[in-house]
Amino acid sequence: MLHEHACSLAVGNRTKPSLSSAEGATLVSLRALSGIITYEPSEFTFTARAGTLVSDIAEALAEKGQYLPFDPMLVHAGGTIGGTVASGMSGPGRFRYGGIRDFLLGVQFLSGDGKQINSGGKVVKNAAGFDIPKFMVGSLGRFGVMTELSFKVFPRPVATCTLGIACESHRQAIDRIAVAASSRWELDAIDYRPSVQSVALRLAGPDEANRAVADEIGSLWGGDVSDLSSPCDYWRAVRELSWTEKQSPIAVKVPTTHAAALELFDTLAETASLHWSVAGAVLWILLDSDELLRSLDEELCSRELAGLVIRGRDCQPRIGRWISSDIEVAVKSVMDPPAKFPGF
Repeated sequence: MLHEHACSLAVGNRTKPSLSSAEGATLVSLRALSGIITYEPSEFTFTARAGTLVSDIAEALAEKGQYLPFDPMLVHAGGTIGGTVASGMSGPGRFRYGGIRDFLLGVQFLSGDGKQINSGGKVVKNAAGFDIPKFMVGSLGRFGVMTELSFKVFPRPVATCTLGIACESHRQAIDRIAVAASSRWELDAIDYRPSVQSVALRLAGPDEANRAVADEIGSLWGGDVSDLSSPCDYWRAVRELSWTEKQSPIAVKVPTTHAAALELFDTLAETASLHWSVAGAVLWILLDSDELLRSLDEELCSRELAGLVIRGRDCQPRIGRWISSDIEVAVKSVMDPPAKFPGF
């Protein structure tokens, strides 16, 4: 039920606390609204309530040899499926398979005037009406309170392996990422750790096919190629934003181009821990203080880049330069006419 005396903001397990920072907003917990409603393995679809833990969904899918290929983030931290959609946080698997938008089929939500709205569907082949579910991805709860979500899923790969590609410089890493991304290898994920100048290439499929691709990559880049030690730990650390030895209190997501990232690698090398994901589409930044976050805000503004603060101390989620689109404003006014939810 929406509160009448103030604007409201739905939250789940608050694994991304900065995204629920909105001055004057009443937080409405959806954690009790949990559970998988329907799961049709033969149709590769499921519907779950918004407060359902992604870990519970992943476990149910794994029992049938299926999974969500976009690598949901902060699963082990306790992320919910509603929070995953609202944050728009896809993981490394987005490179090959697409992000949350490509797997979300339908959504049920409460609009600002208290109406229950169902949009999209619960089957893969669906073309009913305006594609509202796409707008809910990354909406930060500003369009409505999501209550149920439907997804399509994929069969889990038979096997995976991860190669580490040592690079002499950031420039060489970027060049090799470009080659890998445009190759016929159909890689599962392409990430880069600037601090150690190493590219990680994840292969997924039959073991024989993975080995053949790995041999081809080895023949191209020679001694720079090796099997990555502890690949499961590596990818889990990326998804959980925990690749540093200490738990940094602030985590920021910055969409980037190759040119912008190359400049940020040098600028932030001494003050932040960096991880470049999705073949260069997203730069994850871990910081240790509010002062460093303010400096990052200024840096992003000067470069006309936008940042989303995922984890932080009572700070607004958006830093850097954000430009509201006309369609965003229009959708907000239609879905929340009484302004029951915070603005962006």
